[in-house]
Amino acid sequence: MNSEVKVCQNCKNNFTIEPDDFSFYEKMKVPPPTWCPECRLIRRLASTNERVLYHRTCDFDGKNILSMFPKDAPFPVYETEIWYSDQWDPYDYGMDYDFSRPFFEQFLELQNKVPRMALVRQGKSINSPYVHRVSDPRNSYMVFRATSPEDSMYSYISNGMRQCVDCFMVNDSELCYECINCERCYHLLFGQESTECRDSSFLYACNNCSNCVGCVNLRNKEYCIWNEQYTKEDYFKKIKELELNTASGLTKMELSFNAFRKKFPQRSTFSLKSNEISGNWFTNCENVHNSFGCFNVKDGKYLFAVFNSEDCMDFFEWGNQAELIYESENCGLNISRISFSSQCWTGASDLTYCDSCPGAHHCFGCIGLKKGEYSILNKRYSKEEYELLVEKIKQQMNKLPYRNSRGIEYRFGEHFPNEICPFAYNETAAVDFFPLTKEEAIAKGFRWKDREKRNYTTTIEAKNLPETIAEVPDSIVNEIISCEEKDSPYSVGAFKIASDELSFYRKMDLPLPHVCFDVRHTRRLSKRPQIQIQKRNCSNCNKVVETLYTETFAPILYCEECYQQEVI
Repeated sequence: MNSEVKVCQNCKNNFTIEPDDFSFYEKMKVPPPTWCPECRLIRRLASTNERVLYHRTCDFDGKNILSMFPKDAPFPVYETEIWYSDQWDPYDYGMDYDFSRPFFEQFLELQNKVPRMALVRQGKSINSPYVHRVSDPRNSYMVFRATSPEDSMYSYISNGMRQCVDCFMVNDSELCYECINCERCYHLLFGQESTECRDSSFLYACNNCSNCVGCVNLRNKEYCIWNEQYTKEDYFKKIKELELNTASGLTKMELSFNAFRKKFPQRSTFSLKSNEISGNWFTNCENVHNSFGCFNVKDGKYLFAVFNSEDCMDFFEWGNQAELIYESENCGLNISRISFSSQCWTGASDLTYCDSCPGAHHCFGCIGLKKGEYSILNKRYSKEEYELLVEKIKQQMNKLPYRNSRGIEYRFGEHFPNEICPFAYNETAAVDFFPLTKEEAIAKGFRWKDREKRNYTTTIEAKNLPETIAEVPDSIVNEIISCEEKDSPYSVGAFKIASDELSFYRKMDLPLPHVCFDVRHTRRLSKRPQIQIQKRNCSNCNKVVETLYTETFAPILYCEECYQQEVI
C-alpha cells in the first residue's frame, strides 16, 4: 500500500498517511483519519481537564467536594468514592438508539444525564484528597497525572516520584525540586533532561553526575561548577559563594544558567536506550514516532506521555500495560482494543466512543459503565444483538454525520467533537502545550472560560518574604501570600504554604516561592520547546535533522552522531 496525502478537515493543511498507518487502521477496523496529526493531538488534549479544580457539592449526598467539573456542569457529579460504589446504577440512564439522529447528538444527551466522577483516581489513595488523575497516591498534595506519587506536592506527570515538589515529567526520583524531564535522580534541584544525578543543582542534559552545579552535557562527573572541575574542598567553598539558599541567589543563578546552557550543543532528540524514534523525550522505546514523553513503549505513533504500552496510535497519556489503543486519552491499566474513548481503565477492552467505563468490555457510546458489557448508550444487549447493532450504527454515522457550526463533519472514525467536550479550552491540557488566546480558541471552535479572580485578603507580600528559609517562622503557614505575578492570566492571585511544604523547604534549605503554583507550572513548561517538530541542520556536520529545539532555544544543535562523539 502506498502513502496517501490528505487535506485536514480542520486546518486545511496537507498531511500524509503512511503504509504502516493503513495497516494499523485495518487492524483496529477504523477508517483513516480526516484530521492531521497535530489537530488530532490538540483535540485529545482539549478533552482533558488536568489541573483546574472547583469546589462544589456532590449531587448524590450534598457533601462539599473538590471536582474537575464546576457547579454549573450540565450533568450530576459524584464524589469519587460514591461514583465507584454500587449506590447508583449507570444502566438506569440507558437509551434506545435513534437512527434518525446523529450519533454524537445522542451521546451528548446521554452525557448530560449520567453522573460523572469528580476526580479521577485508581488504586488506593492514602491521605491525598487534593490529587487528580493519579494511581495509588500517598501523602501527596496538588499532584496531577501521576502513578504512585509519595509525599510529593505541586507536580505534573510522573511515575514513581517520592518527596518531590514542583516537578514536571520526573520519574523514579526522590527529593527533587523544580526538575523537568528527569529520570532516576536523587536530591536534584533545577535539573532538566538529566538522568541518574544526585546532590546537584542547575543541571542540563547531564548523566550520572553528583555534587555538580551549573553544568551542561556532563557525564560521570563530580565536584564541577560551570563545567569546570574543582577539588572537593574548593567545590563546597565556591557553592557557598553562589548563595543558592537565598531567593536572590537563585534568581541570579537561573538567569546565568539559561545563558550558559545555550553555549553548548543541544542533542536533537532527548532519548535513553531507545531505537527508531522521532519526536522527543524517550526512555526504553523502540519504533515510536512523532511522539513525546514516552517510556517503555514499543511500536507507537502520535503518542504523548504514554508508558508501558505496545502497538498504539494517537494516544494521549497513561498506558501501563496497554495495547491497540487509538484516538483515545486517559486510558490505562491492562487495557486493549480501545478506540475514540476517554477515562477507561482497569482491564477495559473492546470499547468504542466510551467515557469513564473501568473494567467494561464490548461497549459502544457508553458513559460511566463499571464492568459493563455488550452495551450501547448504556443499554445492555445480547452479544449477537450488540454486534449487529454496532455495525448498523457505524453505517448510519457515515450516512448521517454530525456537523458542527464550522461545517466539519464527524462520521465514524472521528474523535468526539469539541462541541460536546465538557471543558473550556483554557481548562484543559491543550492550553499548556498549544497555548491560544481567548479569541484564537473561540475562532477554532473551542469554548473559553474566563478565570475568576478572587479578592483574597492577603497578609503578606511575596516581595517581603525572607531571603532564606532559616529566617521563616512557623507562623508562615497561617499567612496568605500575595502572588508576585498576581496580574498574570495564569495566577490565582495568592497562595499559602502548607506545613509539609515548609518542612520540605527547610530540609532542602530552599527559600519560599514568590509566585503561586499555577505561575510556577507555566514557567516550567516555558523552559521546554513547543511540541512542534521542525527541520534544522546539525551545527557540526550540516546533516538535516528533525527536532523540537528552535534556534532561539538551542543556537547549537547536534545530530545524534555528532552529539555522541563530542559529549559521550
